[in-house]
Amino acid sequence: METKNTSVFYNGLVWGAILGFAGIIYNVILYMLDQNLNQALGYVGILITIIVLVLGVRSFRDNIRGGILPFSPAFTFGFVVIVVSSVIGIIYAYLLWTVIDPDILGKMKDMQMEKLLEKGVPEEALDQTMEIIGKFMTPVIMAIFGFLVSVLMGTIVALIVAAIFKKDAPEDQVISE
Repeated sequence: METKNTSVFYNGLVWGAILGFAGIIYNVILYMLDQNLNQALGYVGILITIIVLVLGVRSFRDNIRGGILPFSPAFTFGFVVIVVSSVIGIIYAYLLWTVIDPDILGKMKDMQMEKLLEKGVPEEALDQTMEIIGKFMTPVIMAIFGFLVSVLMGTIVALIVAAIFKKDAPEDQVISE
């Protein structure tokens, strides 16, 4: 008989790697199609995160934990998935910004300038704004903020998914968390 590792952290690590590499594959496809700066397609990445997290929590509950998964371990599982996938994603993004295509940051700055021009920002304010944006658009700062934002947004999704897919043990059955 095969024994399953019921560890929240081990299984979260596995599903986090799945999500992280799925995100990289999606971003490489966007990059190859020259759509990596397309904001609308960036929302598909959020949808991929939600789908993989839902599949992961449901699979963990049903296949590993025997259909029983209280809220706390469900959330912890989701949080581990998010942190692991965020680390993998930020490593890829950092390599993209520094090794694969260092010019991409310039393209991002140009895109920001175009958005500000469309909003009718005066020339003097535009120069000051672009100077400030330039200070924050470095690979290291963007990686730090990207990681924090990814974990924060992912935590919210993990809370929602854990609340939806939690399933407590019947009162006559005790399960360890």
